[in-house]
Order: sequence, then structure tokens, then C-alpha cells
Amino acid sequence: MTFGKTIKDLRIKNDLTQEKLAELLNISPQAVSRWETNYAMPDISLLPPLANLFNVTTDFLLGMDTYKKDLRKAEFDAACFEYWKHDDKEKNYQIAVKAVQEYPGNMEYTEWLASAEYYMAFEKRGTIDENNEEEFNPFLDSAIKHYKIVLENNSSQKFHDRALHGIVLAYHWKGDLKTAKKYALTEEDEDKRNELLVWCLEGMEKRKHCQTLSEQKLMRFISSLQLGYKTLEVCNAIEQIIYILFPDKNFQFHNNILTYNFIDKAFFLCGEKKYDEVIKELEKARYHAEQDTIFVKQNSYQYTAPLFNLVSGEKPISDATETPLDGFRAALTNNHCFNPIREREDFKALLK
Repeated sequence: MTFGKTIKDLRIKNDLTQEKLAELLNISPQAVSRWETNYAMPDISLLPPLANLFNVTTDFLLGMDTYKKDLRKAEFDAACFEYWKHDDKEKNYQIAVKAVQEYPGNMEYTEWLASAEYYMAFEKRGTIDENNEEEFNPFLDSAIKHYKIVLENNSSQKFHDRALHGIVLAYHWKGDLKTAKKYALTEEDEDKRNELLVWCLEGMEKRKHCQTLSEQKLMRFISSLQLGYKTLEVCNAIEQIIYILFPDKNFQFHNNILTYNFIDKAFFLCGEKKYDEVIKELEKARYHAEQDTIFVKQNSYQYTAPLFNLVSGEKPISDATETPLDGFRAALTNNHCFNPIREREDFKALLK
């Protein structure tokens, strides 16, 4: 079988067009056509990449020791592992270039090269004062090119995520926020998409997005604390965090969190028989239950605290027959830890 026939069969078997094979090898489609018709042979430097691309030995093409090939790949694998920690960005870049040249279809190496180019862009740019755009932009453009190859070749989720994050950042630094946003919006996971959009917005739109994202993360953080090993210290931390972040006491959704946080504090204080403090905490809980009862009847929300004053939106009006204040009363009635203070007038007043 001729070399041209071998290349053509391997190309078809791997579902590649002449144009796609040429793109992976960074050559012209005409060169591939000349190989397959036996009018020309590839440069000898392209034989190892061809073998690696088709997952064959060069012995299958012209001749190469499989053992040496495996050793070479092991060297690249070692260099690729945690490449982002390497201090020598230039050396890392040069190794990544060789890896992709020899293994053009390896998306892990392609993503590695794209990231190396991204880092090199900033290495070449230097300080803000130097602002070396002549080398900065070409490296970013090349990084974008290789990130696109990873995204277009159905690589594993791990490398797809890395490439998507990388291409959004690259377009951000090029100042092309429109294209950066186009890629960010392809992320199906809402949380990851919102993180990427931070790099695609500017001005008031970016401020609002970041505030909304921060408020969502705050809710999750507090929920994680509550679901963990709950202690009086945890309750105190939640109270302080919310009160610090919302100094104007316009708590909106956080009224519900504070209601049950103060009930939990009262529970712990009951265990220490600090009954006067228990009443104080329950009075705070009732206040927030009352505020929450008002809040659930509203069809929109708007925070006014300085750190969240752009966060607003529509919300469904609760059609539940039981109000948050009813829930507060039920929590006090059904919790046996409050038995020692049930006959106190200040406790009875809380149930009215």
C-alpha cells in the first residue's frame, strides 16, 4: 500500500476531511491532497504528529520505535500536569508548542498550549506602564484559536470547561465583550454561566450582575452554615453577617433566615437556662416573622443596602394559608425546650 493510500484510509477512518487534517497539522489542504495522490511526501517533521494523530506508530507509516513514542508522550504528560503552576512561562510555552506539534489531535495538549499562550500574552505585555501590545495581542489571538479547536472537537467536559473559561477571559482582555458574552452564554450550568458573565459586562450592568451574584452566594453560604453542625457560635455568625451587610435593616428574603436563626439561638440558650436571653432572642425572631409576613405578600423585592442596592426583581405572591408569623408561633408551641418558660407573661405575649 502506498503512503498516500495509507494516509487517505486513516483520514477517512477518523472521519476527517482534507481541510480538517490540514488545520490540525497547520498546513494547506493542497499539501494533504498531494500526499494522498502520491505527488509529494510530507516533511519528515510531520511524520510523528501524523502517527500520533491517527493513533498508529510511524512504523505503520514509515518506521518508528513504539517504546520511544510512549516515552516521549510520558514526558509531555509530566510537563502538562499542573502546568499553570510553572514559574517559567516561556519554557512551559515552548514545551506545549512541541507537544501539540507532535500530538495535534490531543485536546489536553491543545488546551495546555492555549493557556500557555494566554499566560505568555501577559508575560510579554509587561507592566501597565510598558503596555507592550505588539506581542500581547498575537499571543491572545493564538490562544483563542487553540481554545476554539478544543471547543469544536467535543473534548472531555474538563477540557471543554477550561477552554470556555479561557476563551471568555481572552476576549475580555482583547476588549471584545460582545464575543466574550456569546461564549459565556453557551455554558449550560447557570452558576458557571453567571461566573463567566462577570467578565463580559461593564458599567452599571456589571455592578448589578455582581451584586445579584453576591446575594445568591450569600444565601448559599448561610444555608451551608445552617445545614452543618449548628451551634450558638454559628447562629451568632449568621446574625452578624446579615446585619453587617444590610445595615439599613431592609432584609427582604433574609427575614425568614433571621426568624429561624433567632429561634435556634433561643433553643441553645434554653439549654444553658438563660431564660431572660431566650425571651430577647424570641422577640427578635417574632419581629422578623412579622416583617416576613409583610414581605411574602409583595410581588417584587428591592434591596436598598449599599452593597446590594441594585438587586431587585419580581417574585410570586405566596398563596399559603399559613403566614411566617403563624410558623413562628407553631415553632414556639411545638418545641418542648420552651416548656420551662411557657407560663411567663412575656413568652405568652409572643404567641399572640
